[in-house]
Amino acid sequence: MTDEILSAPPPEHWDQALADTLPGRIILVGLTFLDADGEIEEVEQFHGVILSADPQEGILVDLLTEEEDGDTYLLPPQTSNIRPAQPGTYTLANGEVLENPDFVSNWTIQGPEDPANDD
Repeated sequence: MTDEILSAPPPEHWDQALADTLPGRIILVGLTFLDADGEIEEVEQFHGVILSADPQEGILVDLLTEEEDGDTYLLPPQTSNIRPAQPGTYTLANGEVLENPDFVSNWTIQGPEDPANDD
């Protein structure tokens, strides 16, 4: 791969007009981690204030969940995975309640295959 490919997301994944509206907005993020066979290993949910949205660095979120208040999380530079949230009350997996976030973003991350057993 070249640095050019790694330096910015493909145009279909980055909308600068949307990115410009993100800082200061509340986002609810869901992460689903799968093993190599596609089975769910873990599900995480968190919310926070978007601090910045940069096509090279990604989308920086200041976490507001009770356990992580003050920590940050960096999402990949992909605005195509950010959707306006429907108005309402969202109950996170940990029981925390979030009212009327601005955006939602859900990600599925699949783990690598186990190395072959050479024995």
